[in-house]
Amino acid sequence: MEDASFVLKIFQPQGRLSAYVQAVWSASVAADALTDTTQWLHGDAGSGILFNLKGPIYLGDTAFASGVVFLPVKKESQSITLPPGSQLVGFRFHPAIGFGVLGTLYDQPTAMKVDDKTPFALHALCTQLMQTKGHYRRMVALYRWLNIAIDFSDVAPASLLQALSAVQSSKRPGQLSEGIPLSQRQLERQFKRWMGMTAKHYQRILRVKKTLNTLKCKPDIDLVNLALQQGFTDQAHMTRECKQIAKITPGQYSKRVRQGKAI
Repeated sequence: MEDASFVLKIFQPQGRLSAYVQAVWSASVAADALTDTTQWLHGDAGSGILFNLKGPIYLGDTAFASGVVFLPVKKESQSITLPPGSQLVGFRFHPAIGFGVLGTLYDQPTAMKVDDKTPFALHALCTQLMQTKGHYRRMVALYRWLNIAIDFSDVAPASLLQALSAVQSSKRPGQLSEGIPLSQRQLERQFKRWMGMTAKHYQRILRVKKTLNTLKCKPDIDLVNLALQQGFTDQAHMTRECKQIAKITPGQYSKRVRQGKAI
């Protein structure tokens, strides 16, 4: 997405990485922009890492200086505010993958401390990205690092990944244990441990995400029909869910799409 001052580039991995990483992205705000830029990061049940190359930036009301920021599992949308001259790059894991890689389930954006040590040399990577110019080159550098630095084998239990796939296929949470060698209660414990939410809440997030994706492609779609297509009881139910999870109503989002302001 581009406008007069804000630029966002997104690359969706192919091949091996596509099963673990949703996207690699790079964003910036022109140094001569007259005001801060505020965008909304949609809740998608995923997590990720943000490299702030030229701070400060704000996630919600919290300021973050230059450096590495661990992004929590997104249960609902959150604002990000970027002052003129901001430069940042990052990536998002698919649901449950972040906990498997990092071993920590963050409940809020968390700056990596200078003396923190991880097996991935994230401080050194951040320095490399600061010295790399241009959106494309930064995304390529990050993509190569993901391929080399992280071993994604056995990063999450197969039973949980099967359950996630089942929910994505619109299977009801109460049916998740069918065909999986775990009880419903055991699967629910896995959801809480690896994602910090219930299977039912994950289903709600997916439904809202699919609703917004449909509106992004068809901003003029009839909202009553959209609600029924996405499995809501009615338009009011869809509006409440979108407002709670995405912090925006379907009508407001379709208007932003028509104005070219939706991400």
